[in-house]
Amino acid sequence: MSRILVTGTLAIDYTGRYAGRFRDLPRHDGINLSIELDRIERRFGGCAMNIAYGLALLGHDPVPFVFVGDDHDADYAGHLRELGIDRSGIVRIRGVTHSSHAFVFTDRDGNQFTGFYPGPARLPDFADRLAAFARSRDFDYAVLAPDIAPNMIAAAQLLNALEVPFLCDPGQCLTDFTAAEARELVALSRELIVNRFECETLEAYCGADPSTELDRLVVTAGADGSSCGEVSVPAAPATRVVDPTGCGDAYRTGFVHARLHHAPLEEAMRAGACAAAIKIETDGTQRHRFDDFPKRYAAAWGHVPEWLCEAGSPRA
Repeated sequence: MSRILVTGTLAIDYTGRYAGRFRDLPRHDGINLSIELDRIERRFGGCAMNIAYGLALLGHDPVPFVFVGDDHDADYAGHLRELGIDRSGIVRIRGVTHSSHAFVFTDRDGNQFTGFYPGPARLPDFADRLAAFARSRDFDYAVLAPDIAPNMIAAAQLLNALEVPFLCDPGQCLTDFTAAEARELVALSRELIVNRFECETLEAYCGADPSTELDRLVVTAGADGSSCGEVSVPAAPATRVVDPTGCGDAYRTGFVHARLHHAPLEEAMRAGACAAAIKIETDGTQRHRFDDFPKRYAAAWGHVPEWLCEAGSPRA
């Protein structure tokens, strides 16, 4: 069992379904649009917590470090308690009314528009609190889930100082980085993962191919699979498509699980694809299960690799 520090956010997600296609909406200067939603759901979320959830299911010991506000509710805490997730790094900031919130709208093609409120993540003492927390514990690995730029840069600097390897996942937060912040985060990282749209943003910020400065740059592309340098892996088959929200987090979970068991890069990417396929079949970001993960891997790729046999059975 690996102990994994996961930094980022704990959020409440409000997800809405739009029956039409975003691409068919009127185009004009600005947005200024109103769309009718078929339904809306309130779910447990936050990229750091989604990743921690998946890692716990796969038998690891994730330790999230996140800030929450006064509205952090007992239901979310109880959910984490049932999973056995270490909650010592969930820091309640008194006087901050709201925790992070995400508002995610999905169209019939699976395209999404997200508004994110970082809430207490903006507080200036994140770096000092994280340093005190991380120095008091031993971690085998870390995942830097999407967060505001100063927090991700501080976390990367700290983990390099502590010699803890990490996967950097700036995600949708990249659009709020400055070019200088993006370049600094790349310079501090060895492994980085983004989707294809985020990769375009990163390339624009860096003015060149960022993979030249990294050991590995994994780029996910939804139904078109994922790639890392010359290695390409197709998407794993899903039995049905229910909700794409959180599929990227699930991919990262499967990828990290495989890498921690010393899987080759291609097999780690396959594990990520398999985890994402399982997630897309379930509504919400923390409701899927991985109990049939080895079976699903075999169904997608024709065999169960040795590292996955040695990893043991995921939590039912």
